[in-house]
Amino acid sequence: MTLHPRLRQILTVGSVESIGVILGGISGLLIVNLLPKDQYATYTFLVACMTLMLGITDTGLAHVALPVVGERADDSSWVMASCRRVFQKRWILLFGGFLIVVPYWLFTTRDHGWAGGGYWTASFFILVALLLALREHYAGTVFMILRQIPTLNRISFSSSILRIAFVCAALMLPLGGYSVAGVTAATAVASAFAILMYRRAFVAGAYVARPLSKPEAKEVDSRIFRIAKPLMLPAVFYQFQGVITVFLASLFGNPAMLAEVGAFGRLGMMLIVFDRVAGTVLFPVIASAPDGPRLRSIILKSHLLYIGIMVLVFLSSLLLPNWWILLIGSQYKDRESLVWMVFAATLLINGAGFAFKTVAARGHTARQTLIIPFVLAIQVSYLWIFGASSLRAVLGFSIATALGNCIYQYGMLGTWFIAQRRERQAEPQRSA
Repeated sequence: MTLHPRLRQILTVGSVESIGVILGGISGLLIVNLLPKDQYATYTFLVACMTLMLGITDTGLAHVALPVVGERADDSSWVMASCRRVFQKRWILLFGGFLIVVPYWLFTTRDHGWAGGGYWTASFFILVALLLALREHYAGTVFMILRQIPTLNRISFSSSILRIAFVCAALMLPLGGYSVAGVTAATAVASAFAILMYRRAFVAGAYVARPLSKPEAKEVDSRIFRIAKPLMLPAVFYQFQGVITVFLASLFGNPAMLAEVGAFGRLGMMLIVFDRVAGTVLFPVIASAPDGPRLRSIILKSHLLYIGIMVLVFLSSLLLPNWWILLIGSQYKDRESLVWMVFAATLLINGAGFAFKTVAARGHTARQTLIIPFVLAIQVSYLWIFGASSLRAVLGFSIATALGNCIYQYGMLGTWFIAQRRERQAEPQRSA
């Protein structure tokens, strides 16, 4: 009995992505278990700053490459040239993002009294990792669009193994206050290694970006702007939502609360296998498929499967919270009753992202700006009623934020889905 090619691809990617998430989870869990709470607080803060910086470079551009390439995904030179135009704009935004994040980094660093050679060295390696990340993301995007899954899997696996090795060395050696610097250096080294492997893969596959003519470059820029324009404000807003619990803890809490927020975030990282599979296999198919019943069937089945997985995982957080808390160590055992809140927030925000990426893969990004007042109203109402003075309150804020995003994005998906169906049904009448 032979498997359907698409099912075989999903199983292959799923198994490798599971290994990748497991490897990433191992390094993350080693960090959260072996770093003292005060050092883990600084690590959580620095990673949040890096995440926000990368998010600012997004501004809708992370969802542009697939629809810009469109049905020319088999033309490697076109794919590389189009992606290069997208990432040129992300580099510009990266340096603009320094104007936003650096003042916050300086204020929080001074407010919590973080100083010393170990902290400044860790900050330096986070900066290096940030500068390498966009190069790594560019190469990964190209190979994802070209559906070079084995190459992506091999590089991801190898860089994850290297990162674990460096993390283990940083945590096992008596580095003292420089342990956080060793952990952040591991991220930078793994990214540099991945970039090197991607360069070799480009050479081995004879992939070369052809220069775009002026009309072609103008056309690509026009499509980038058209798709990204309605996403600019929502994308920046969404990226702030991704780290807002860390920011609340850093501004209104103490380092212990900041460490607890970061530790619970590690549990959420264990839930991204399906998102990785979808990003590698599903969304390129949705982007290149023609409108019609097959496209609607793919979307409907994938979301039903996703919701089913969400329900099962959430039930595990309710019934077996002690099993999950074992992953982050005895330092956080007294927070077992809050595990379900972490899972609820993570699953809801991942669901919102899954719905958004579905419509974004088709280039339909209108009305995304309205999510800002919708979610802000929910957040302001929550803070007015409950505040943010405890870990439970901060996690509740995260759930409220994620729920608002999820409701809105599935509303957009449902609206688009119904409009597509009506348009399809109206075609025979127009032709008659």
